Amino acid sequence: MARKFRKTGESGRTILLVDDDRDYLEATRLILEREGHSVITADSGPDALYVARTEAVDLMLLDYCMPGMTGEEVLVELRKFNPLLQVVLQTGYASENPPRELLKRLDIQGFFDKSEGPEKLLLWTDVGLKVANAMQLLQKSRKGLGYILSATPELYRIQPIEDLLHGILWQVSGLLGAADLFLAVMPPVTEGFLALLEEERMRLLVRAGVGKFSAGMSFTEAVLPSVSGLLHETLRKGTFNTAEGITLVPLCVGDQTLGLLYLEKEVVNQTDRELLLVFANQAAVAIQNSQLYEMATMDPLTGVFVRRFFNQWVIRTLKAASRTLKPIGIIMVDMDNMKPINDTAGHLAGDKALIELVQVLKESTRSSDFIGRFGGDEFSILLPDASLEGLERVARQIQDTLKDRTIAYQGGAIPLKASLGLALLESPESVSEHVSAQYWQHVARFLLNEADVSLYEAKRGGKARAGKPRLIAWPGPDFTFDLTGGD
Repeated sequence: MARKFRKTGESGRTILLVDDDRDYLEATRLILEREGHSVITADSGPDALYVARTEAVDLMLLDYCMPGMTGEEVLVELRKFNPLLQVVLQTGYASENPPRELLKRLDIQGFFDKSEGPEKLLLWTDVGLKVANAMQLLQKSRKGLGYILSATPELYRIQPIEDLLHGILWQVSGLLGAADLFLAVMPPVTEGFLALLEEERMRLLVRAGVGKFSAGMSFTEAVLPSVSGLLHETLRKGTFNTAEGITLVPLCVGDQTLGLLYLEKEVVNQTDRELLLVFANQAAVAIQNSQLYEMATMDPLTGVFVRRFFNQWVIRTLKAASRTLKPIGIIMVDMDNMKPINDTAGHLAGDKALIELVQVLKESTRSSDFIGRFGGDEFSILLPDASLEGLERVARQIQDTLKDRTIAYQGGAIPLKASLGLALLESPESVSEHVSAQYWQHVARFLLNEADVSLYEAKRGGKARAGKPRLIAWPGPDFTFDLTGGD
């Protein structure tokens, strides 16, 4: 029969004491508890196995000779479901079996002759608990590294940086069980990342949050003044720091600190700290890659794709559509009154108008659609798996939303207006195979050009409207189109 004797001791360790002699159980339990250990007792092999399955035990002190089920038989069953539990075998007969042979054959960590007294028992107990601690740390490191390795592919997936930052936070929560934390990074490349070395730009922005923290919070809201010095030390030196109730982890790539990870949880365990640093290093590289990716592919003013990358995405979508037999839509958008805005309100107002127009385009499209900046005031929208009705609906939504948008300046307000061109590439009848790389470039250029034709029609018709949609049959494998003008 198993009995629990829970004591909040100094050691924080739990020992399973197994012996059919109840007097020995009671005497030994008291000795172990005086050492600060919690003790669970069992007087039979089946009871011991039940405890080992259901309780978190650090060490088993196991009697070798017990009626019904010997200690050796207990070990055989134990190793079937728990190969890591440390076991010290106890016996009342010193000459029963050679200790070295028992240690090797039974996969145990110690052998204690009861006749040698309590001091020898405590010696073997200390040895067993030290080995248990080392094994548990090793197992924790192994599981933590396994978790990090499993999370790494998600870190390096192409995705918006805000999604990446939130993903990092949730993965840290999974790694350490942190309840409240936030991620703060220096402004990325498209927002002033290259200005890191300028003293006046050395500031942190809260970009993603979990729990009581949220993106956009100021540091006076998120961090107590007493933490400010530690925070700056983490950034300046790139060092891991803890204080009462918090942990600060630098996000470093080489000798460059991109930002920091703030956990409202004091991480004191050395293994946890090492795992967190390994993960933070992986996360920092992923953040830097994402920043560089955005710098290469995103327009810094409007936050949509640059023309060259957008064209590449059109080709990628064409290839996918050739396999899935889906139509593709393109909408070209050109701001009608950009010059009056610049001349009347100034170029800063012109920039604001472009940003406002892009916001309208985002509000009017699906999350699966792609928006690119084609020229100064010209944009293009790629709509995978579109339909004629869908294209016209998006165009109406853009025009309807623009009716309420103006750009204010000191002398008044200028309405935002735009002309739209629509083109739909109909579904292919069969999968396109054995076509050249140039074929996809020709089809992409043709599709964009047809949307441009519709756009010019809208402008000739009085602007602030959509041109007649251009319907295009899927071109054959020998299709060519004049690419004069390039990207």
